[in-house]
Amino acid sequence: MSINKMAFAAVLTLAGTFGASAATITVSTFDTATYNGGFGAPGNVGEDFERLGGSKGEGEVGPAFSTSVGTFKTLGGTGSGGSVIGTGTELALRDGKVFGRKNTVPQGGSWFLDSNDTWGMNWAVSTGGLFNRLSFVLNDGSDQGAFLRIVAGGISKELRTGGRLPNGNARTVEIDFGQAVSSAEIVLGNFFTSGGDRYKLNDGFSIDGIAVTSVDDNNQPDPVPLPASALLLGAAVGGLGWAGRRKAKARKA
Repeated sequence: MSINKMAFAAVLTLAGTFGASAATITVSTFDTATYNGGFGAPGNVGEDFERLGGSKGEGEVGPAFSTSVGTFKTLGGTGSGGSVIGTGTELALRDGKVFGRKNTVPQGGSWFLDSNDTWGMNWAVSTGGLFNRLSFVLNDGSDQGAFLRIVAGGISKELRTGGRLPNGNARTVEIDFGQAVSSAEIVLGNFFTSGGDRYKLNDGFSIDGIAVTSVDDNNQPDPVPLPASALLLGAAVGGLGWAGRRKAKARKA
């Protein structure tokens, strides 16, 4: 199947102005402590699959899998490797360690989203607001010969440029769209050759620890809402100040 027959180019619904910076994709070695320490920071919409795994259980997730950061679908193909669960035609929620794939966020957690040895996954990113960048952990990619390609914002980056990566390798993927957007499409696809258009099965990978950074329509970080307790405290302090001023005026009178 040709790459032209799928939504290869990531389509953005732009909320910013024309002339914004181009998108970038950065891949680096995953650092457990650093990434977990920043996950859940104010202004980020996170998805670590723990709640979804606990409610849905282990297994295939259906033709379209909705999460707090958008909808995931398989690119197609039927996986037949030893790690396949169910029919091998859909993505799967997994618990524990599966042929090098495992939970990475949070530390001590269990769940992750697995390609289930299909061609890969399509992710329609949506949080209900604007965002300008995101990050996630990509685990166990390109260790069985495939060239795992990440496509977003009209650009692409392959996970490897040389030989196969080690079993269980973990990479941090950061995508910066260069402007505020309301939606984006990200494709994670396995291919037989670098730059090729023929998909490859049975080189499974997983994603976990997704963090999407929310912004306003000026591409500035969204203000962090104060908890109700802080608002009540502010009201109480304001009330005390008002009462104090009334007493002072009464004494002068």
